[in-house]
Amino acid sequence: MPNIPRIPPLLRRLAPTLGRMAATFLLSAAQLGQAYAPCALACVALAGPGSGGFLCLLGAAAGALVFFPFQPGLRFLAAAILIYAANTAFFDTRFYLHPRFRPLLCITATTLVQLVWLVERQLPQILLFLASLAAQWTACHLLAPLFGGKEHPHCRTLLGLCLCAALYGVRTSSGFSLGRALLSTVLLPCAAAAPAQGVLFGLLAGLTMDLIPERAHLQFTVLPACGCALAALKPRRWSAAALYCSGFAAAALLFGLDRPLVLFWEAAVGAALHLLLHRSPHEAAAETEALPPSPLQAQLDKSAAAFRDLYDSFFRGTEPAPPENPAVLFDRTAQQVCRKCVLRQTCWHQDYNTTYNAFNDACPHLMRRGQALAQDFPLHFTSRCVRIQEFLAVLNSELHTFLLRRQHHRQLEDLRRQAREQYAQLGELLSATAAVEAVAAAPMGYSVSPALRPREGCRVCGDQLAVFEVGDTLYLLLSDGMGSGEEAHREAAMTVRLLRQFLEAGIEPTPALRTLNDAMALRGQEGGGFTTIDLLALQRSSGSAVLYKYGAAPSYLKQGGSVSRFTAASLPAGLQSSGRSPACSRFALPGGSFFVMVSDGIADQNDDEWLQNLLAGWDGQDADALTQLILRESRSRRGLQDDCAVLSLYLGPGKSSI
Repeated sequence: MPNIPRIPPLLRRLAPTLGRMAATFLLSAAQLGQAYAPCALACVALAGPGSGGFLCLLGAAAGALVFFPFQPGLRFLAAAILIYAANTAFFDTRFYLHPRFRPLLCITATTLVQLVWLVERQLPQILLFLASLAAQWTACHLLAPLFGGKEHPHCRTLLGLCLCAALYGVRTSSGFSLGRALLSTVLLPCAAAAPAQGVLFGLLAGLTMDLIPERAHLQFTVLPACGCALAALKPRRWSAAALYCSGFAAAALLFGLDRPLVLFWEAAVGAALHLLLHRSPHEAAAETEALPPSPLQAQLDKSAAAFRDLYDSFFRGTEPAPPENPAVLFDRTAQQVCRKCVLRQTCWHQDYNTTYNAFNDACPHLMRRGQALAQDFPLHFTSRCVRIQEFLAVLNSELHTFLLRRQHHRQLEDLRRQAREQYAQLGELLSATAAVEAVAAAPMGYSVSPALRPREGCRVCGDQLAVFEVGDTLYLLLSDGMGSGEEAHREAAMTVRLLRQFLEAGIEPTPALRTLNDAMALRGQEGGGFTTIDLLALQRSSGSAVLYKYGAAPSYLKQGGSVSRFTAASLPAGLQSSGRSPACSRFALPGGSFFVMVSDGIADQNDDEWLQNLLAGWDGQDADALTQLILRESRSRRGLQDDCAVLSLYLGPGKSSI
């Protein structure tokens, strides 16, 4: 067998970013009125800041040079630059995380750039501008899968429409347009899958074709919609394609369009290409029914999704901290040497610019050599400095420390990059399997009562709860975010969401918790927070339970008049040392027992005697009543000084309820 060349790892990592850059360049050819490329600007907005966004900006710049006339291309490029600058400026704010931020950014940047040009324009040009804004808003939502966002069912349809728009000008002497012909290939699958959507896409596609020329007209708009409406009447591919061409031609004759025969041949060529490339929904459904997905494949898909979501939540869009500026060398040296010099006033006040320029001139030489020499500085500086030898000695000491810090920073970034790549690729490399055992014993019934109460003055609670089942296992999860308010709420909610994804994917609690702790510790170096985690895993068939804790408040097991207290000495997730498992307690939960989890806003290790007495004296069987009683008693004792969470579980006969 011939040797197949391996793709270098660097090229594999850069391939998605370079592909987005190429997509931005090609989408610049999909224009409205030879003045707007809404999908290309949407790509620049979706790429965000950093190197990925900059490469997409370069793709837009190349598209402006290749596909646009000079003045419209200049306005298009100015809007792209403004979008990239705003992404960079607002990246670390809460506005950036809002789903409507990037669509609004596209519209705002385009409006600011085009407004001056539109002041003296007529109504058709203003309507064309408004149509481009609507297209930008739509593209920002539909093209998100190209940039790591959630898969959208109409992303491919929009890309197909962009291809048709880009090839609109490729035509023969008789007027046959390749872009209009490809419309049939794009629209027929939509009409077969959902007739109403097919007609709507037909109207939008026809309107787009009419808006592409410099002088927009509304002659072609209704033709694709008529073809889609007739094609939806027949499920078979051949009959649907024939009806599409018939409706297309009939509408062209009815509305008196020029060259109806050319339009018919355009529709026929596109329909023939559709028959070669696509299968009918019935054929695809029959094949899907013949090959049902295996349980193992479904489990692996869930595991991969959990690791991808972990990567997206913690690492996507993050940029490494910039390297330390070499100017700090001279600042620190001057603090040690110049502040005690008799010429300090002359060098740093009267001749400040001269001294500053002397340092700038010397910086490249000493950084390249790794050592500072007197000849690196201008003669006027060395001849005037009365402490030049001491200055050089201190500078070389600071330079040595600076180079060590830079080397450490580079090594640390390499390690963090490798960790990010491991999380990003783990979903694809996941090959573990989980055995599914049939459980003979009937599972116990249960009732759960969760309750949250925010701190006084806060709108949201920094604690979060979750109760869910995975097979025979019932999970109770409580997370307490650092502090209170919005930031604590986001951290706790993200922790609960990610851990639940791991567990529902079939991953065991211990590796799932360790993975989450390591990821939070890595993210904490960039300013992230930490959270406590309380996780109970109960086997309903046997009553055996395992309690996992990362820095959480005590939990309590009540059996009759006896109360057992479970604590842990581990730190919260994100602060625990890497690779260390959470504190773990194993016990049995018999029928008729209660298990209670609380956050430290209810009680902590130093103030929970009242809660143990309350549980010991409780003789009811209603989990909701117990939860409300704990909340009332806690408020009377501690007020609303912190976020509060209570999760009460009662095991007994009957139907399970939450």
